[in-house]
Amino acid sequence: MAHKEMRKSRVLLAAAGLFLGLTCLWVRVAVLQTAMHGHYAARARENQQHHRKILPRRGVLTDRQGKVLAHDLGVSQVAVYPPQLTDPMAVARVLAPVTHDSPVKLAKRLRSLKTYTWIARDLPPEEGERIREAKLEGVVVEDESRRFYRLGEAAAEILGRTNRDNVGVDGLEYQFENLLGGRTGWVTMVPTGSSQMSLLLPGAEGRPARDGASVELTLDGDLQSIVEHHLAEAVDSLHAQRGFAVFLDPWTGEILASACVPHLPPGKSRNWTFTDQYEPGSTFKVVVSGAVLEEHLARPSDRFEASASGEAELVPGCVIHDTHEAASFTFFGAMQMSSNIVMGRLGLKLGAERLHRYASALGFGGMTGVEFPGETAGRLRPVSAWQSRSTPTIAIGHEITVTPLQLALAYAAVANGGVLMQPMLVRSIKDADGRELRRGTPQPSHRVFSAGTSGTLLDMLCAVVDSGTATSARLPGLRIAGKTGTAQKYDANVGTYGRGMYVASFAGIAPADRPRLVGVVVIDEPRGARYYGGQVAAPVFREVLLDLQRMAWPGFDPVNASVAMRPPSVPAVTAPDLRLLPPRHAERRLADYGLHARFEGTGPRVLSQVPAAGQPVERGSIVLAYLAAPQDSVSRALPDLVGLPVREAMRRLTQRAVPVRISGSGFVTRQSPAPGTRLPLAGPCRLWCSPLGPDDAGSASRPSTPASPASGPLAVRLRRP
Repeated sequence: MAHKEMRKSRVLLAAAGLFLGLTCLWVRVAVLQTAMHGHYAARARENQQHHRKILPRRGVLTDRQGKVLAHDLGVSQVAVYPPQLTDPMAVARVLAPVTHDSPVKLAKRLRSLKTYTWIARDLPPEEGERIREAKLEGVVVEDESRRFYRLGEAAAEILGRTNRDNVGVDGLEYQFENLLGGRTGWVTMVPTGSSQMSLLLPGAEGRPARDGASVELTLDGDLQSIVEHHLAEAVDSLHAQRGFAVFLDPWTGEILASACVPHLPPGKSRNWTFTDQYEPGSTFKVVVSGAVLEEHLARPSDRFEASASGEAELVPGCVIHDTHEAASFTFFGAMQMSSNIVMGRLGLKLGAERLHRYASALGFGGMTGVEFPGETAGRLRPVSAWQSRSTPTIAIGHEITVTPLQLALAYAAVANGGVLMQPMLVRSIKDADGRELRRGTPQPSHRVFSAGTSGTLLDMLCAVVDSGTATSARLPGLRIAGKTGTAQKYDANVGTYGRGMYVASFAGIAPADRPRLVGVVVIDEPRGARYYGGQVAAPVFREVLLDLQRMAWPGFDPVNASVAMRPPSVPAVTAPDLRLLPPRHAERRLADYGLHARFEGTGPRVLSQVPAAGQPVERGSIVLAYLAAPQDSVSRALPDLVGLPVREAMRRLTQRAVPVRISGSGFVTRQSPAPGTRLPLAGPCRLWCSPLGPDDAGSASRPSTPASPASGPLAVRLRRP
């Protein structure tokens, strides 16, 4: 009985186990058919078909003349698969010419291979086709595209490069990867059972490849090559650490050349003209000079104390040195001979707030907005962080760092009549079918200087080249304006300025009569006795211009110049109402509109303004705010106008509704009727003007020169000391 019971329990246990197994099997089947259906269906499709990529052709980069700078070329890659290699010696005989090895040595190498190995890369397509036609067992030939650059290493830092997959990783290739790279396509292929063959069925799914867009740059390929050549010669001869230069069109902001020497290996190179900062030294003096002229704080003929010993303490603890020892300089002469002491005094006269305002207005301390990765903003500290010595020190180009691009744009503002331009690197972008996707247009930012101030600055800068610190930049038949700069470098190892470590620079404008080219050349750490900007950087600028003259560069053609040189049109804003506002509140309100304030008189509130509230005014212009009524508050008498710029004289007469007749341009030297004549007048007020001030009109000896297009009829022309 016990035996039967045991046998029965075993049967039941086996039945239960069988039932449990069947249950698990059906549950698994249910899971596979429901929850995991999509996964296994996808795996089945992968086994039954696969996608083959269709690579697009990368777009080309061209210069402003349409010359190709970067484009794709077909290349062949050759590899060996050892398991299929049957006759290494026969393969070696065919591949030896491309590997530059002897057939015996190459055959020995092929026999030692164990895995799939590349034998030769980036071969011309015809070489790849020759090897493919040999039908060698175990040899694979693949066709690919590689990026080639027509200028070689020239412009390598700004154009950038692509990696092995032809994807941009540096410079403009990286910046415009989404446009240049196009879109990869694909097509569905069905395997035939052979590991080396697949079929494309009619109506198969896929997506066509879209070739990359072409980008036309503002660069000039000829100018780029010339700049690189002369910059490399200078760096080599001076045994300098490096050199970099940027050239642009002052009327459009178009960057024409950007050069860096030496060329560092891929992955380590940078476009120093956009990404590196340095102390500008005396090239920054154009900021304080322009601000002093614009604020009417000094005239070029005004004389300032310097030092016969070559040093002076301008503020306690701040001793400034001059290379040219003299007891005094005129403002004009201080710019011509680059007097640090006089420029420091002018900086103190201008004041920290206004110096910072004009430096910021010229773009220092902020991004220029150039379409290039890695741009730096330089360093301009807020006034609250300045020390007592900062104002005169910054006025001569220390305690501030700039990029060459920022400095070039500042000098371009002087060249074009006072307007800061936004930099341009791209002229147009077209898709693979030739349709224009984008067209670049010059973008004026705001006005910094008046046309008269810009004309005076150009005269000062011309004197620097003609008989000042940059005579090595002179070129017969071409009037050049420029400024040299030499600054000591900070050495982090010793925590102060390094001995014998200098940055020499030159900022130039050519031709000064009709500016078409602005360039900044920087030589970093020149070795030897020559290290001043006028000795090492200015000659590079001269040699570049000399080559451009020899090749009849279109930019120097007067016909082309007359078409291209149109004063930038600055966006206008509406002048806000400042009346009854305290000076600080008025200044803040103008800042909200992109305008600047200049106050006259003393008082707690603004009584009147010019231009009046509601009138259009260029962004960046100055609004004159009166804090006190003028002596002739009811405007019943003719004011004294002698010595004033003609624009200021016209403004004062317009306030009094007096008609005016002007002879000449520049400063008022004589007026009729005399000051104090009762108003209204029977006829117009007659003004006689001269480019020189009334104190200098009788002693002018310099022959007249044609007026710069940038300066306009109100440009001030001055006698060189």
